[in-house]
Amino acid sequence: MLDKSGSCAIVGLLVEKKVFIINVGDSRAMMSSDGGNFSMNLSIDHKPNDDNEQKRILGNGGRVYQT
Repeated sequence: MLDKSGSCAIVGLLVEKKVFIINVGDSRAMMSSDGGNFSMNLSIDHKPNDDNEQKRILGNGGRVYQT
């Protein structure tokens, strides 16, 4: 059986006026204001079909099964 396991999580920590985002896997954090009229990405997706992410995975001994 082919192991298709992985992990994903995203955590946001607000400390005074700073926001810290921790991103693992295929997760996305966004922030909006002004009743949703303004939004911005707080993280970058970790997609295995992205060249840089695939190189990082393979370079650390991982495998990419499906892209």
